[in-house]
Amino acid sequence: MSDDFEDLLKRWLRDRGTTDRSTLQALAGNVAALPPRRRRQPSQLAAAAAVIVALGLAAFALAPRLGSGTGEASPGTGDVSPVPPDPAAFAGDPRLARCGATVETAMDAFEMIRARDYRLHLPEMLLAPELDVDGPAFVVVYRGMSPFPRLGGAPPPGQTWQPRSLEPGRHDVCVLVGADAASAEMTVYSDVDTSGLTVAVAPTYRSVAPPTPDIAEPSITPEPAPAWAANLAAQLECDGPPQTIGGEIGVLAPVGGTGTASPWPWLYAEDLADLPLEGWTEDPKVPWETGDSDYMRYVNVVDGRIKAIIVMGGHSIDGGPGHWDIVGFRACPPDEYDQLRGRTTDDAPWTDASGSPTTTVRTAVGNPHCGWESTVLLFLDGDTRLYIRDPLGVLREIEVGRFAARISLPRDAVASGYMSVDRELFTTPDKDSVYIRTPAGVERWPRSKDPMIGCA
Repeated sequence: MSDDFEDLLKRWLRDRGTTDRSTLQALAGNVAALPPRRRRQPSQLAAAAAVIVALGLAAFALAPRLGSGTGEASPGTGDVSPVPPDPAAFAGDPRLARCGATVETAMDAFEMIRARDYRLHLPEMLLAPELDVDGPAFVVVYRGMSPFPRLGGAPPPGQTWQPRSLEPGRHDVCVLVGADAASAEMTVYSDVDTSGLTVAVAPTYRSVAPPTPDIAEPSITPEPAPAWAANLAAQLECDGPPQTIGGEIGVLAPVGGTGTASPWPWLYAEDLADLPLEGWTEDPKVPWETGDSDYMRYVNVVDGRIKAIIVMGGHSIDGGPGHWDIVGFRACPPDEYDQLRGRTTDDAPWTDASGSPTTTVRTAVGNPHCGWESTVLLFLDGDTRLYIRDPLGVLREIEVGRFAARISLPRDAVASGYMSVDRELFTTPDKDSVYIRTPAGVERWPRSKDPMIGCA
């Protein structure tokens, strides 16, 4: 574009923008001659439309935000559906029915990817070794009582059970272990502390995406094992041939997994393998607490000779806390154990007045399957009488009287002659309680109304 043409264009635009006074006056005169016009009022339809728009904006402002735990929107509908632990999220689910619950009678319901994570979801729940498995689980927290028969079955003739009640924050809980409702293993726990219940937990275990083909799945049994964790049978110092129970590392399927390197939850729940119940010591001592050791060994020594060995293996997945399993154990014949330590099969560390082992009195830790792991059951006179050490009162409905941790020995109490290490058993004529004297004092254990208690 030339400079002459630009100058010509600028002059033309300036002339077109100049105000022509005569033209403006003529235009004003024409406007004044126009007929008068009235301002049109809004019609009823337009007013209604304005109200609808306003209400729509208000509804939008008051609508709950998704992701707050109240529900999830169905794609394309805008509807909000319930999410766990709201039981309505499982309406019609056969697992809810298997627990004898409905949307109305359940307070919470949710799934666990691994049953062994139950303490992550219910941090105040007592130990339940039967849940230490990798299978999925379904949990129902009852709003009221469990619908299943009460502990101990029917009351004695002429008696009735006192109504059971639960304190605030405590509920009966049903857990189904297994993917299929019909075949899942069901356990109902009574009087569970549900404080701190949460559905979302930290990803302690690999549970969502499978590993890519070039990444191997983490091994449950750490490798390699130190020398003291190998050939366990050869480490035993038995008088006779070792028992056939247990197995070596790499042969025994890992069992009894817990979040800590402790074999006791598994030992107290075990009733097939014949092992000492107490008297286990860690040997050698390894820094497993800091994650600097993949194995640890427990030994049971009698008169300086190893009679049983348990080896636990630890591993961490995805940077989570360590998980420990029993990966090997071997043992001598049970008659070579110290009988005062008790055994997993009969748990009877009692002696008579002559100091000889006896089964006239025997004790057993309460069955974790029933939620009774906080109790100790004492059977007397050929199991015809049952007394219960029950500091948490989980079996209080079937007890005659109450457990007392510190009490004076009654004047009519008689020494029975039965001892268990530093425990001495006293009885009274009314037989409603027994008294256990220890160096720390005297405890009263009440009698059970039913010596053959069981749970669903």
